[in-house]
Amino acid sequence: MEMDSLTGLLTFEDFVAQAGAVICANDKSYLVAAGDIGDFHYININYGYDVGDAVLCDAADFFREHIKNAELCSRTHSDHFLLLVCIENDDEDRVINEVKRLKTVAKDIIGKRVPGISPNLNIGIYFIGRNDTNIVAAVDKANIARRMGKGNYNLPCVIYSEHLMDLKENSAKILPIFDDSFKNEAIRVYLQPKISSETQRIVGAEALSRLVDPDGNIIPPASFIGALEKTGKIVELDFYVLSFVCKMIRKWLDMGIEPITISFNLSRMHFFSNTLVQDICELVEKYNVPPQYLEIEVTESVFFEAQEIIISKMNELREYGFKVSVDDFGSGYSSLSLIGVLPVDVVKLDKNFVRESLKSERGNELMRGLINILNEIHLEIVCEGVETKEEEAVVNDFGCDEIQGYLYDKPIPTDEFEIKYIRA
Repeated sequence: MEMDSLTGLLTFEDFVAQAGAVICANDKSYLVAAGDIGDFHYININYGYDVGDAVLCDAADFFREHIKNAELCSRTHSDHFLLLVCIENDDEDRVINEVKRLKTVAKDIIGKRVPGISPNLNIGIYFIGRNDTNIVAAVDKANIARRMGKGNYNLPCVIYSEHLMDLKENSAKILPIFDDSFKNEAIRVYLQPKISSETQRIVGAEALSRLVDPDGNIIPPASFIGALEKTGKIVELDFYVLSFVCKMIRKWLDMGIEPITISFNLSRMHFFSNTLVQDICELVEKYNVPPQYLEIEVTESVFFEAQEIIISKMNELREYGFKVSVDDFGSGYSSLSLIGVLPVDVVKLDKNFVRESLKSERGNELMRGLINILNEIHLEIVCEGVETKEEEAVVNDFGCDEIQGYLYDKPIPTDEFEIKYIRA
């Protein structure tokens, strides 16, 4: 039997051989769990490979000591691990709750080595059928599930289903379309206005991207953002949008038009680049665009990992003159705890949070209180997803003036936006 020289866990080959033997010898139910440590390369780069190795050993010890009924455990390569776990039945809810509990323990154990980082375990699970000894296929399916959940910190794990295969096939179709569109500068940029409910005038806009398939059909972000995040191509997309926005603002300035502030999204992946701030500043300087006209949007979930490093880079961007906003605020588990530490200028209340809060008296009071707190600490507030005049009146009464929602407009092509809002 061959063991991994660093962690003492099984190699992949021995894991596959022994897992098949264990399943054949027992009339029990099993699952294969595939896991990795989120953004592990960042630990190696910023803390050194010795610390990275120590983190891997901590993870191995965690799997050995804390995973109940773990028959076998392997480190296949880098920060990737496999487990064969005996289970009483295929109760997905019970498994998910147990994974949620174990991930909390793992964060505490592994995080001690890397202050400022809260390591997230990405977990994919495949339930093995009785007498199913095709372990390689089982591992492949667990890894498909693992990859589908990467970057989603609200998700304890992903359990394999045939639906995931459909998503994987969709990714395979999306990537060539993106590569071709990126190469030919054919990615479409849309703008959705932000309107003051008091003055009914435009106060800003958000830049959003769209792909077009070979038949000319618009592909919405929900169909391609996930695939781009999993392959790292989201970084290319975000800089494409920023470049487009800079060109547009430069055109307005050259025409003597006072620009509105345009926000653009940055994926969490950007913050693990040591040159993020430099890259953004160089692009803005290339087009001679004052940073005051640009607002950097990051989702609330970005702060769930490597919080100190991300906050540091956001502070640098603000010092350079950019506005920073946190998007989808209210969609995660730790919104209120983040308020005091986020270096942001704008808070965008998540559209689902807004919509659900407006349905009940208690929800109304919750939103009123949150908006009051944000106003007291002098943060600009935008309510997303507002669709009716009644909803607008309520959130305005609560103290939120800026609206981004279908009440005023959906995201529209930039040429249409200019005619409607800029040159009107």
